[in-house]
Amino acid sequence: MLRSVGLALAVLGILAVGGAGVVNAAEPITVQLAPLNNSGESGTAVLTDAGLKTKVVVEIKGAPAGVGQPLHVHKGTCAQLDAKPAYGLTTLTRGKSETTIDVPIGDLRKGYAINGHKSAQEASTYVFCGNIPSQ
Repeated sequence: MLRSVGLALAVLGILAVGGAGVVNAAEPITVQLAPLNNSGESGTAVLTDAGLKTKVVVEIKGAPAGVGQPLHVHKGTCAQLDAKPAYGLTTLTRGKSETTIDVPIGDLRKGYAINGHKSAQEASTYVFCGNIPSQ
């Protein structure tokens, strides 16, 4: 009987120590992307924790067919973006883009926004934008 109790305690101890190293990943963050400059383009960007990186999946409705649209993460808000992109995202094609960027998701919650450009040739025209919610 004493041996069974000792074995049970040993198993519980191993489980407790093994479970201590488990880190819960942050919940995905959905950013609403609103149309700009009468583009009619809107959608979402879903940011998912990938350790020291962040996976960004963008889906846009109303994107023009056959036109690649540059996407970036910028410091600031949609109302006041830093003109220099902080992180480049894969060009939007057929309304979709998927990129893993080298920044933890928590850092992106400190004053960043995602925006899309009309085209590479008309990069100064923003067609949608969304603020990444702060923590």
